[in-house]
Amino acid sequence: MHLQKMDLNHHNPYKIGELIYEADAETFDFFFGNKKNASLKLGKLVKTGENNLGNEHTYVVTNDDQEIMGVMVCSAGKRMGTLSEFKFFAGNFNLIDALKLAMIEIIDSIFLSDLEEEDFYYAIVAVDESARGQGIGSFILKEGLRIAREKGCRRAVLDVDIENEGALRLYERSGFRKFKERTISIFGWKKGAFNMEYVL
Repeated sequence: MHLQKMDLNHHNPYKIGELIYEADAETFDFFFGNKKNASLKLGKLVKTGENNLGNEHTYVVTNDDQEIMGVMVCSAGKRMGTLSEFKFFAGNFNLIDALKLAMIEIIDSIFLSDLEEEDFYYAIVAVDESARGQGIGSFILKEGLRIAREKGCRRAVLDVDIENEGALRLYERSGFRKFKERTISIFGWKKGAFNMEYVL
């Protein structure tokens, strides 16, 4: 398996959108109704770029046949500000979809990790369902730590849904430790995350 920077000429942004969807399917279903609709919106974010899920932040794990098996969306330093994201959504999506994406951004800003300039942030770590159990998640985390060190980061940070016990075990086995728990509840819909770090 190989980790490489996403290339729009070779990697399908809509396949990557499907993998991003899997990282938080419940939230995306709540706002967009189903996987297909949500994945199309996420794929457009990846393809268009210049946003927190854009292709410029995306790495893919491929097999020898160049099939995408996993994805890492990451950044060094602070994420794009909420206002900048809102402007991006408004300029690239219809009003309803822009508002839905803005709501996701607002909800995320409530419980995702607060980042410092010297942090490396794993926004998305996702493995294709058909490729799970092959060590791809561990490989993504290891390669992300290598990239973080190359960029001179002092800490790697990620967030995991409090109900995703499998991912939590993977992150803890890889050396990440919880440093904060955040939860929100809106109209009977509850969401929560553990903020986790790996000191480099």
